Amino acid sequence: MTITPKIVLVVGETAKASLPLMHWLSERGCQCHFAASYGDACRLLSNMEFDLVLSQYQLPDRTAFPLLDWLIGSPTTLFLSTAVESGTLWLPMLDRGERCVGAPLLRSGEFADALAKVLKAEIRSDELEVVGADAK
Repeated sequence: MTITPKIVLVVGETAKASLPLMHWLSERGCQCHFAASYGDACRLLSNMEFDLVLSQYQLPDRTAFPLLDWLIGSPTTLFLSTAVESGTLWLPMLDRGERCVGAPLLRSGEFADALAKVLKAEIRSDELEVVGADAK
């Protein structure tokens, strides 16, 4: 039985700002692709299908909110992030192409759990704060 790796698109500065998150994804066999801006993300999305998209809300060329319309109805799960004084907040926008209406903001530990569910991965308690931390 072959396990197909999850294909992840990371948009904005999230990858640079959170090396622990990138390491965590890599350890779980995720194949990560990177886009610096909304335009770059759209180019990648037009050529590939992603299981998971992690994006900063505010990108260099615009907000990431239009990614929601791009991905509705796809098998993609989308989280948007924003930096706050105490770290990063993540907002679930789509769960396998379906809108996450009324979903609460997630702090680091909560985001780690949400990612583990999306990836169907095991998570240790010592990883909870590391996964979603400092992705400013």
